[in-house]
Amino acid sequence: MRIKKTSLKRKLIVWIIVPLSVFTLLLSLFLYFYLQNKVNDFFNKRLYAIAQSIEQSIGVKDEKLFVDFPSFSIDFLSSQDMGVVYYSVQDAKGNVLIGYQRLLKKTIPKTQNKIFFNTTYDDIPLKAVSYKTSIVSVGKQYPVFITVAESMEERNINIQDMLTILISILLFVALFIIIVTLVAVKKGLLPLNTLKKIIQQRDSRDLEPLEFDAPKELEDIVESINILLERSRDTIEYIEHFNADVSHQLRTPIAELKVKLELLYDKKNKDYIALNRLLDNMAHIMEQLLLYAKTNANTINFKRFKIVNLNKFCKNYSKKTALRVYQKGFDYVFQDLNEVIDINSDPILLESMLDNIINNALHYAVDDNKKPIGTITLSIQRHQHTIWLCVQDEGKGVDEHYINHIFDRYYRVDSKKQGSGLGLSIVKQIAALHQAKVIAMNNNGLKVAIIFEHQKDDHTL
Repeated sequence: MRIKKTSLKRKLIVWIIVPLSVFTLLLSLFLYFYLQNKVNDFFNKRLYAIAQSIEQSIGVKDEKLFVDFPSFSIDFLSSQDMGVVYYSVQDAKGNVLIGYQRLLKKTIPKTQNKIFFNTTYDDIPLKAVSYKTSIVSVGKQYPVFITVAESMEERNINIQDMLTILISILLFVALFIIIVTLVAVKKGLLPLNTLKKIIQQRDSRDLEPLEFDAPKELEDIVESINILLERSRDTIEYIEHFNADVSHQLRTPIAELKVKLELLYDKKNKDYIALNRLLDNMAHIMEQLLLYAKTNANTINFKRFKIVNLNKFCKNYSKKTALRVYQKGFDYVFQDLNEVIDINSDPILLESMLDNIINNALHYAVDDNKKPIGTITLSIQRHQHTIWLCVQDEGKGVDEHYINHIFDRYYRVDSKKQGSGLGLSIVKQIAALHQAKVIAMNNNGLKVAIIFEHQKDDHTL
C-alpha cells in the first residue's frame, strides 16, 4: 500500500499558519475581554462621577435633607441621546428624597462608599452605582445614599464598535500573514523547485555533474547528488571493464577447446560433432549473457550513443546479413522508407538487436522437417507519428497464448530447441535503451516491430 506523503510546502504553510492562527485567536480573546473591561470601566467611572456631582445639589434644612431640584440635572448622562437614566437619593432611614423607588440595592453594605451592580427597572437592564456620602451641617453629619443607573445601549454600542474594529484589524493582519507566508514559502522553496526542474529536464542517460548555483543550505545536497552521479559513472565503467574481461577470459578457453577437439577427433566423428555443438552453444549462451548484462539500462554508457541514419544503417546491415540468411535457405528482402530517419543510437547495440530478431526467425521459421520457410524481410515503416523497424518471417508464427511472453527472460516457445532464452529479452532491453517499445504479432508469420516515437517534421528519434 502506497503511503500518501505531504509536501514540504504544505508542511511549512501548516507549521507557520496554524501557530499564528492560534496566537491570533488567543490575542483576539484577550483584546476582546480587555477592551470590554476598559469600556465598562470608562462608563462606570462616568456613572460614579455623575453620582458625586449630585451631592452638590443636596442640602440640610431644619435638620432634614433636601435636594435643590432646580439646580439638579442629569441631561448630560447620555452623550448620544441613547437609552434612559434613573436616579435616586435616599436618607439613612430609606426615605426617597428624589428619584425612583426600589432603585437602591438593599443589600449594599453600609460600610462601603460605592458599589456597582446590575439591576432591572421597568424590565430594562441597567448598570447602576450606589454611592454613600454624608452631608455636614452645623457640625452634624447626615448620611445619604445616591444611586444612578443607566441602560446599556451606549455601552453595548461602544463595545460592538470596538469589537468590529478589532475583528477588522485582526482579519487584515491574518490575511497579510497568510499572503506573506505563501510568498515566503514559495520564495524559500524556489531553489528546491529549480533543482527539481534541472534534474527532471536532464535525460536519464546524462550522468554529468549538476551545475547549479545553489544557496548554502542546498550545497550539501547538490554535492551528494554529484557524488552519486560520479559513483554511477564509475560503476558503469567498472561493469563494462568486467564484461570485457569476462568475455575475453571465457572466449579463450572455449577457443582452445575447439582447437583440441579438431586435433583429437575427426570432424565426422559423432563425439566431435556433439562436443563441438555443445561448445558452440556454450559460446552463444556466454555471448548472450554478456550482451544482456551490457544492455542493462543501469550499466549502459550513453556517451556512446550518436545520431545514426536508420535508412543507411539498415542498408549496410542487410548487405552483411543477407548472405547469412541465404546460407540458411531463406530469401532476404529489405524495404526502405522514402524518408530520411535519424535516431540517437549505439550502432553496435542496434546491430545486436536486429541479429537477435533475425536469429530467432532463422531458428523458428521452419517446417516440421526443419526446412526454412519463405522470406525474411527487414523494413522501415511509418505509422502516424511512429517509425516501425520490423523483421517479418513467413513461418508458422506463435500461438496467441504465448506471444505476449516471448520477450520474457529465459522464455522459449519450444523448450526442445537449444538456445539461451535471452534473445528477444535482449531485444526488448535494447529497444528500451532507445526509448522505444517492441511488439510481436502474427501476420502470415511472426512480425517483430521496434516502435520509435517520431514527429514527421522532426527526423531525429
